[in-house]
Amino acid sequence: LTFYINILIRKLIEFHLLISNNLNLINTETNMSDEEFEGGGSGAALVTPIRAGEVKKGMFAILKDKPCKVIEVTTSKTGKHGHAKANMTGIDIITGKKVMDISPTSHTMYQPVVKTTDWTVVDIDDEDFVTLMDDNGEQKEDLQLPTNEFILDPELGQKIKDAFEADKEVVVKVQSAPENAKAKEATELIIGCTILVDQ
Repeated sequence: LTFYINILIRKLIEFHLLISNNLNLINTETNMSDEEFEGGGSGAALVTPIRAGEVKKGMFAILKDKPCKVIEVTTSKTGKHGHAKANMTGIDIITGKKVMDISPTSHTMYQPVVKTTDWTVVDIDDEDFVTLMDDNGEQKEDLQLPTNEFILDPELGQKIKDAFEADKEVVVKVQSAPENAKAKEATELIIGCTILVDQ
């Protein structure tokens, strides 16, 4: 009888150890998944959540998965069986196209994090790539002049080129924004310019 009790105790200990090891393995995998999820969301810093009911004219918002500047917001009244809805119209800040979207006011939407910086034009090459310099002497060479297909200002690229070739100091405004809510990095483009005139 003692022999069988010892075997039973040994089996219970083995079973307990097996369960403990499996639980530790599951916990490790869960923690890794959480870390992978958090680490994989590096693009999350490019958008911030906002309730649809808080979106106002003049704000930036992701509409139809496009980063837009909102130009109009109307809210429909709550129906018998539904939520109030926000009807939003915006201009895609990358393409310049009009975008319309609708969402219940209580639902979560996203705002793109939009930054604008000023850079001085140092050079323009044959393919219209510009060399830019900021106030700290940092240089950027990966942007091209806007083409005449740039809806927001079809003449902007030519205006910058003409002023630069006339030996005028040209400061361009560079906008940085995600192309959509899931973008891992921001897209940069030239959206405006100031031509400095000697006094």
